[in-house]
Amino acid sequence: MHQKSLIIKQISNSIINLKSTNFPQEVLDIAKNLIVDISGVTIAGSTTQSAKLFYALAEEIYSSGNCKIIGMNKFLNPSGSAFVNGASGHALDFDDNCYAGIVHGSAVVFPAVLAYSQHKQLSGKDLLKGFIIGLEIQFALAKAFTNEIYDKGWWTTSVFGSIGSTAGVASISGLNQRDIENALSISASGVGAIRAIRGTDAKHFYCGKSAENGIISSNLAQQGASGPIDVFEDQNGLKSILNGNSFNNKPIKNIGTKFSLLDPGVDIKKYPVCYASHSASDGIKFILETKKINLEEIKEINCVVPKVIASNLTYNNPQTVKEAQFSMQFSIAMIIRFGSIKLEHLNKKYILDKKTKILMKKIKIIVGNIPNSYRKSKLICPEWTNVKLILKNGNSYEKFIGAPTGSAIKPLDKQSLFNKFQSCIQYSEVNFNIENLYEKLSQIESINNCNELF
Repeated sequence: MHQKSLIIKQISNSIINLKSTNFPQEVLDIAKNLIVDISGVTIAGSTTQSAKLFYALAEEIYSSGNCKIIGMNKFLNPSGSAFVNGASGHALDFDDNCYAGIVHGSAVVFPAVLAYSQHKQLSGKDLLKGFIIGLEIQFALAKAFTNEIYDKGWWTTSVFGSIGSTAGVASISGLNQRDIENALSISASGVGAIRAIRGTDAKHFYCGKSAENGIISSNLAQQGASGPIDVFEDQNGLKSILNGNSFNNKPIKNIGTKFSLLDPGVDIKKYPVCYASHSASDGIKFILETKKINLEEIKEINCVVPKVIASNLTYNNPQTVKEAQFSMQFSIAMIIRFGSIKLEHLNKKYILDKKTKILMKKIKIIVGNIPNSYRKSKLICPEWTNVKLILKNGNSYEKFIGAPTGSAIKPLDKQSLFNKFQSCIQYSEVNFNIENLYEKLSQIESINNCNELF
């Protein structure tokens, strides 16, 4: 195969070109919203047991440094900071999601570019550019592999996130093109957690490791280490091993001309649970708000969903917080009982409560098809749901939700984004000036030194 056509070569060329690109204002605005969101979510996540566990481990393994552990008022070197912040950012499963590959983007790329930017005292403008480049590379690769890789059981956040974090760091670290190629090759060589990690601390761990990979791979390349330049094309490379050689090169060629931040866009979560349950939650919420229904009147709730939802929401009787976050039954029970799903509901007090358990037994997931009357709708994402609430007297109410609130095609408005950010910090009980921090992050391009953040 001709060297120029190698995927690593194409990606490195794209990174070089993106470094001098003036991004469209809409792309910049979306990226800044994502930075606000992931910062709030990371602060909230820093209070979890898994985040504390990972920091305690990191304190033993990594050296000291000037990179902030968000929400903990601690500092480590860039690798340690990226690892802990990446794990914290995903600890509550409240971080954003993209349907290019069904990946989490910000929780992997942001901790890496933040750590490097703080280490080198770069500006907010540098960080923002690296963040966008990392996301665009991650999403383009995800599109190229298509969602088949996710269906096969690979956790795509680990697979593509490591490469995205490396691309983001490499783009702002002054590496030459050959070093960027090596950094990407080194990172790509070790990717690939499996989806069986859902509902466990391993999911947060591998998000942190994917962020850390961006720092380590770039540092290794800068020191002269090499990676397999044909890491995708080799007979034992990523195309063959992960996806049976299925690969659509068009999204790679389109990097910098078509932005994944615009299409398919990124979904910012309204609820702190797996995104697969959000459409059903919105559907039940709509029915309850428009009909006068007593909790005791409910006989059953049927949720017709696509296969991807059923494969993600595997806990119909959750016993722990992590299991509850991957439970359709828990999400709907919280909506019925409290009208929403809030961070404070991620507590065994609510999960194991008798009223919650009674409700969860009434909720069923049924894999099926989109109702005929909605098939031509433009407001449909891969995780749609048709919910049917049946009462004991035989009456029933039905609602189809093609895309939940917060999705790229039904985005949160500015006030809702701020409200989520505020709720995350209030939940953490960390002492931040909420309005001041929100303003800094919203206008991150005006920050002269990223050590001023947090």
